[in-house]
Amino acid sequence: MPGRDRSTARPHRRIGGAGAPRRSARRHDADGLLRSASRAGGASSRSRASDPGPARSGGASALTDPLDRTPSIWRKAVFLRFWAGSSISTVGNEVTSLALPWLVLQLTHSPFQLGLVAALDMVPFLLFGFVVGVYADRWDRPSILLVADLVRFAALASVPLTASLHVLTLAQLYVVAFIAGTGRVWFEVAHYSMIPDLVTRSLVVEANSALEITEGASTLIGPSLGGALIKLFGAANALLADALSFLFAAAAWASLGVGRPRQQPAEKGWRAQLGAGIRWVLGQRVILENTLGAVVLNIVFAAVTTVFVFYAQHELHLDAARTGLLLGIAGTGPIGLAVLAPRLRRRFRAGQLLLAELLLTGPLMALLDVAPLLPALLAFLVATVSLGIAFGTAILGRIVLRSYVQATAPPPLLARVNASIRVVAWGAVPIGALLGGTLTQLIGVRWMIASASILSLLLFVVFALVSETKRI
Repeated sequence: MPGRDRSTARPHRRIGGAGAPRRSARRHDADGLLRSASRAGGASSRSRASDPGPARSGGASALTDPLDRTPSIWRKAVFLRFWAGSSISTVGNEVTSLALPWLVLQLTHSPFQLGLVAALDMVPFLLFGFVVGVYADRWDRPSILLVADLVRFAALASVPLTASLHVLTLAQLYVVAFIAGTGRVWFEVAHYSMIPDLVTRSLVVEANSALEITEGASTLIGPSLGGALIKLFGAANALLADALSFLFAAAAWASLGVGRPRQQPAEKGWRAQLGAGIRWVLGQRVILENTLGAVVLNIVFAAVTTVFVFYAQHELHLDAARTGLLLGIAGTGPIGLAVLAPRLRRRFRAGQLLLAELLLTGPLMALLDVAPLLPALLAFLVATVSLGIAFGTAILGRIVLRSYVQATAPPPLLARVNASIRVVAWGAVPIGALLGGTLTQLIGVRWMIASASILSLLLFVVFALVSETKRI
């Protein structure tokens, strides 16, 4: 989902606390800081990994170092294998993003059930996210990716199997959504925590941008492919494409081999280790406030995207193929902004980009509400463009935020920091999914979208008036 990862979810200045830089230093533009980190190079990054102490004062500088002064990520064989596995998996995910809700509606015709299945897919972030962060800092991360994708393969492959035997039930979809969501927790925390292990700090933004370009391309290819597969073979059989993508991705993770031995956390016991990650996040005001902002944005995006298939069927009167085409064309928005992310990050401050995302989300959601009032072709175009730009700005915010976290968090804490942010930010997704499905059932899909638009505009007003993000 395009909301901030907000690990997304969908990067910031540190504030008071042990080891925090002086106020004047904190207000210094990140460009100057990052040049010093770039000169230090990868070796110094590795040496810092042995010290889990406070956040590195110069870490964020890697976000703005000119990319043409550093080696390309595409010359790193290990990153290419990592990127290939991610690419295969994300295309399959986008097939499921259309096929699973379509299947739920076929079985139930209920927007509430649509929201419930989406919530079960995301609730594992709330249940297991903190603990997963602890173990992702202890265990071999490529192995975590391998096991997580094999589990997701088995869960999704069970759907076309039982459908072929005519024993598929809604209860099975509940279980499949929960198991696949649990695998996703392990996968996402380990996946994004691996990036600093694969590239130098000066290439963090480029690496994140490459992954988001892939995700954007998958939103272009996946839904269109999913719509065609649903039309040709049915929604249940279309899920086989995602299952196979996890199997192929698992082969890529196996090719990475066993990762370098992880430095064991200094804290004894998983509760103490978890507490260290949470305390670090609480000590970084900009990261903290954007994590809380991500809660609101993820509720908005989850509410809208959960019922989008229902919206497409009942408001735009689209079939599966045309719904997939709409989502596929909208996927060009994330691709474009992911490609531009490094250039935009050099030209604009992080705070400006994050506020721009908040400013645009509300009006773009409102356009979805207006589209059904227009002639059919124009309605299709307005819905496509507004959704594509909304997805794109969310991706841009995610790149900026994630890159900042990766560049500033102490390496021994990184997975726990990512998990802490994701539990809070992505924990809002099941809430948004349930709200979207419930409100659509009670007041209609267009009133629900209007409510989401107003909520996101209020978030922008709060950030513009009182947040520290605008100063970074």
